[in-house]
Amino acid sequence: MSQEVEHELTEKEQKKIDRLNKQIEDTYKKAFFDLLEQKTRAEPPDYVWIEKLYEELRNKLTAILKKGSALRVEIEESMDLQLFSQMIRNKAFNATDLYNLINYVFEKCKQLGSPVRDKDVDKKFNELIEMMKKGAVFAEIVPVFIKNANECIDWMYQDMSDFSKKISKK
Repeated sequence: MSQEVEHELTEKEQKKIDRLNKQIEDTYKKAFFDLLEQKTRAEPPDYVWIEKLYEELRNKLTAILKKGSALRVEIEESMDLQLFSQMIRNKAFNATDLYNLINYVFEKCKQLGSPVRDKDVDKKFNELIEMMKKGAVFAEIVPVFIKNANECIDWMYQDMSDFSKKISKK
């Protein structure tokens, strides 16, 4: 009986730890995206950070694809790092380019991800489109885009991991 009480206390403690970890993670993410908005609003914006986040998105999309595969090459060419850098640094990256990038990334998330996630991906995409329709500026859109795109890509990796675990159990 005392072992059951001990086990129950351990579960309660674990729930407290989990809540605390979630709170820390949420606080960290909020601080990160607040800073990203601040750095994007700055004049000039923190181009290096924006470029690194763009490159990270591209790498996360392509890492699951075989090197040299048609889709991987397409993504690497469509999300050209040098061209993106030149465009943002020369203020040639406009609202149409931003819309096209957002649309492209979320379409690739749907293409590479599980069809069961399509509605969730569409929701993340539509959140950004609504921001654009309401006249949000680049500095407001970029953090939400980075957050939403990473969440969608993370779902792909989580789904692959879950599938792999199911297969290995069989």
